[in-house]
Amino acid sequence: MKKSLFSLLLTSLCFAPFALSANSGERFLQSEEAVKMATYGHIDAKGLKALLDSQTPLILLDARGDKWNDGNIIPGAILASYENSEEELEMVIPTKDSLVVVYCFSFTCPLSARLAQKLVEWGYVNVVEYPAGLKEWRDIANYQVAPIQ
Repeated sequence: MKKSLFSLLLTSLCFAPFALSANSGERFLQSEEAVKMATYGHIDAKGLKALLDSQTPLILLDARGDKWNDGNIIPGAILASYENSEEELEMVIPTKDSLVVVYCFSFTCPLSARLAQKLVEWGYVNVVEYPAGLKEWRDIANYQVAPIQ
């Protein structure tokens, strides 16, 4: 019993930084709702920045694809869309157990949730959504963006 509680506590402490918002130390209300409904993980700006800074191997997908992007992207991201075929996404995601983080523009943008759900349905097991997206990354956390090449 003690070992189970210790494991639970350790796990919650390890993932707590990924659940906090960029400013207040608490999740945004929209993030709480997204977490309740999703079958995949969630991350915030601080957590994603920590993953990228640590050079953890991951595939970062901007779910706005070619159709809805504004010319800016989180550095290292690849444009993708829920409209892409499984074969097209297999070309950028090496294995079904690769860590994949998807994002869109903001909480009101449904594209990252659609892409994350599609990846889960196709058997990807390490899918994480960054629901606050580019708006939080750039405008609230003031992290760097890059032009789409």
